[in-house]
Amino acid sequence: MENLQVTIETGKLQGIHGWDPRIAVFKGIPYAAPPVGELRWRAPQPAAGWEGVRMADQYGPIACQPVPGSNPREFWTREIHPTGPEFEMSEDCLYLNIYTPARTGEEKLPVLMYIHGGGFKGGYPYEIEFDWEHMAQKGIVVVSIAYRLGVLGFLAHPWLSKEAPEDPKGNYGTLDQLAALKWVKRNIAAFGGDPDRITIAGQSAGAMSVQNLMTSPMAEGLMCGAIIESSVTVAFAEKEDRSHPLEKAERVGAEFFEKAGFCSLEEARKMPAEELVRLEDVLLGPGIHFEPAIDGILIQESNFDAYKKNHHHKIPVLAGYNRGEAEGFSRAFGKTIDTVAGLREYAAGFGEKAEEFMRISRVENDADAKALFSCDAMLDLVAGARMFGCLQSSQGRETYLYEFDADIPGEDQAGSYHGSEMWFAYDSLARCWRPFTGRHYDLARQVSSYWVNFVKNGNPNGTDTIGEELPEWKSYTAENDFVMEFTDKPAESRVKIDPLMKFRIDDTLQR
Repeated sequence: MENLQVTIETGKLQGIHGWDPRIAVFKGIPYAAPPVGELRWRAPQPAAGWEGVRMADQYGPIACQPVPGSNPREFWTREIHPTGPEFEMSEDCLYLNIYTPARTGEEKLPVLMYIHGGGFKGGYPYEIEFDWEHMAQKGIVVVSIAYRLGVLGFLAHPWLSKEAPEDPKGNYGTLDQLAALKWVKRNIAAFGGDPDRITIAGQSAGAMSVQNLMTSPMAEGLMCGAIIESSVTVAFAEKEDRSHPLEKAERVGAEFFEKAGFCSLEEARKMPAEELVRLEDVLLGPGIHFEPAIDGILIQESNFDAYKKNHHHKIPVLAGYNRGEAEGFSRAFGKTIDTVAGLREYAAGFGEKAEEFMRISRVENDADAKALFSCDAMLDLVAGARMFGCLQSSQGRETYLYEFDADIPGEDQAGSYHGSEMWFAYDSLARCWRPFTGRHYDLARQVSSYWVNFVKNGNPNGTDTIGEELPEWKSYTAENDFVMEFTDKPAESRVKIDPLMKFRIDDTLQR
């Protein structure tokens, strides 16, 4: 970039050198108008232009949320929010950041647009585990975005639906993500990026956001690939339906307004954003939160229904989960069954196939029943990833699946916890408090190279950043059942589809 200046649709920007002066960094670029006042709970509007040159040397405020890192005893404070309380927070949060190695706007480098996680309630695009400059060094342009969260990003309410009957409902944070993606498509060439080679990526709620975009007709043609970390959204047929239709979302919103004492939208729009966030924590019941809803417009059906019906964009996908989270989520959110009688009640969810399930599960006593739900076939993240791979393969899509199970050092013995892969995927080990050693850095070089190769080519294979050939990562098919496992080094996973896993997958796909 000549003099680190670029011209975009709203005016001129002045960037800065990164810690590596070969990387140009542009922080705090507004991609939409501030969603405040009358624009609260409305679709994002175009950003205003400016005269002269705007400095892009400071990150924008983080979206309104409970203050990250404010509880010193919480795991995430030390892990990813050690300076969270120091960041400015504002309802005016629709900004993005760009990291580019391009010297001119003519280079057409592949682009990674990252959507952070945080349960749709927290998080920000410059968390410590994201080393975006280091990723840009590998030959891609990186864009990290902020979006509205919690009550400000995902409130649905009958009053809002009536106010804008033709517009998407409740999914304001998702509309922000879509607006950012469209902004990147229109403007990234100025930063040396290729608008026809944009890969979107995200972890946890960010992964769900990626899937909402890759299944939304409103995002058709905007992306060429997707990276889904922790994890693909699937719904096994024998389990309770956990989809979030608009009617359910509106009931949650109506109850929230009633408890808050709001008599009109005008009154709710005048309340300070910080107070709304506080009320969200106080008034919502256990297990209830604001999240994207199936509104029939932006999100027309559940992600898994879209996958089954072949209603998603035809793009390559890299997706996976962490072994520790697969086991931990099963313990935390799975159905507790420790008797044969309890297992028979669970088996009733298979309908006329209940006895077949009992036969294949080979449970003979209560101890067997308790152990069953720790096996790979019954871990939803493990079996679900493979079910997604089977679907993708049957529809002619390239899919690269992984299981992350690297050794994570530290006195807390955290294991491959939810989010632990990000230190490796985004090559940021040096930022972490954990005592990583040489073998961890070798693995991070390989994992991040797979990610970058996928952004460049829609295929993770090739060489790493020091020119060494990476172990082959095969696209998943029902015949090869290939999942890359990251332990000390990349290797084919030993977990295969056994008769019980096949039974669950087939039962779900045939319904």
